[in-house]
Amino acid sequence: MKFNKIIFRFITAIIIISILLIPIVLQAKEINLKEAIDWGIQHNYDLEIIKNNINTLERDLAILETDKALQANLDVTPIWDFGKGLVGDNSLIKFTAKKTIADDFNISAEISWNENDFADMSFEGITSSASASIQVEKQIYPNSYTQNEQQIFQTENNLKKKAEELSWKGAEKQIDFIEGYLALVRSTEEVNIFDKRLQLATEDLERVQQQIRLGEGGYQQETEAKIALMEAENQFFNLKQNLTQQQNEWYLGLNLSKDIQVQFKGEPAYLQTLRSNIEQLTLEGEKQETLFKQALDKHYQIKNAYIDKETLLKEVKWTENEGKPQMNVSGGYDLSDDYWYARLDLSWNLTDGGAQKLKEEGAKTTILQKEKELDQLTKSLQLEMNQIIDQDQYNQLNLRAKLAALEQEQYTKNILEKQYQEKIISSTQWQNQLIALAEQELKVKEAQDLLLVNRLRLAHFLGI
Repeated sequence: MKFNKIIFRFITAIIIISILLIPIVLQAKEINLKEAIDWGIQHNYDLEIIKNNINTLERDLAILETDKALQANLDVTPIWDFGKGLVGDNSLIKFTAKKTIADDFNISAEISWNENDFADMSFEGITSSASASIQVEKQIYPNSYTQNEQQIFQTENNLKKKAEELSWKGAEKQIDFIEGYLALVRSTEEVNIFDKRLQLATEDLERVQQQIRLGEGGYQQETEAKIALMEAENQFFNLKQNLTQQQNEWYLGLNLSKDIQVQFKGEPAYLQTLRSNIEQLTLEGEKQETLFKQALDKHYQIKNAYIDKETLLKEVKWTENEGKPQMNVSGGYDLSDDYWYARLDLSWNLTDGGAQKLKEEGAKTTILQKEKELDQLTKSLQLEMNQIIDQDQYNQLNLRAKLAALEQEQYTKNILEKQYQEKIISSTQWQNQLIALAEQELKVKEAQDLLLVNRLRLAHFLGI
């Protein structure tokens, strides 16, 4: 008994320690930027909606495809006449089977029994009394899709559209995640820089208060230092709150658990490779017309618009076929009476009050509207491309300006460094200069990030 108690206590201790260590293990889990982005592409909510739509369409298509497979049905319909029992000469059991061999070419079979067929309950009697027939059927005019084939065609096209959208949106999300990561890195650096400003404001207040104690300062100086410190504290608090909000939004976009940590510092190899590749992107010498044609060939909205147009053209044809004479040929063999037969069915709606004509006009009007939509979409994408290219040019100019300002700040820092070493300026002045230099370096990084992200969007838009 004592041995069992020892084992029980040991196991209990292990369980408790394990529970306590679980949060530490989860918190210790880290992934790099590439892994985080890959996770986001797989689990982002917006992309999952598109994926679910694709799965639904695939199921719908599979269901429609089963219509071509062998279809078999068993119907049992007993009829009672109260007081007399079962009513004779009514089909009680019917077995039917149907198979689509080719487009609009079907073969079917039917076996049925009525009450009288069960008078002789022997197997031979039942089988010999069954009514059985086999039949083939084909529509010979007009040569058109069946209702099932029309639904398959439309579903396949919808599936193509969703696949194009998923591919495009996935690449867009990847750029969004990179942009969000860079913003977080720069925000983290900004918080760290401002933390130094807060320290300086604290030291400045302490210095003023020390001067007051020595009789070298006054109330006005202390009040100004306190106000400066409070403003610095408020701004520091605001920057940290914004950083937390940015990080939460980024994690939400990735659909990433907060137990998994991504480091927001430095330049991962993944980003270094991207920067290196994107720096080689040059549009000099490329004509706008050539670039735009290349973009139109790749853009998912244009591709999907043409898929829609293809579907509408088919629907116009189907609508026209509805107004044509319908001619079917069929034939079969009746096993019960042992005879073959062939039949030609012709149906033609001679007048419908103009409904068919209105349907055809409506289908053609939809085509014209789709062409106008395509034209409008093309113009809109042209403006979008011009805007991205103009932004790229601005980003290059902005980076040059920031680099020039950094060079000037570096020059000032070199001068003040000598003055600080010669005790001409105070430690506070020197620290402020170092902070100003760090802030200018941050502005250069932000300008480089803007250039990178916009060029990634341009490369994506052009299908490069």
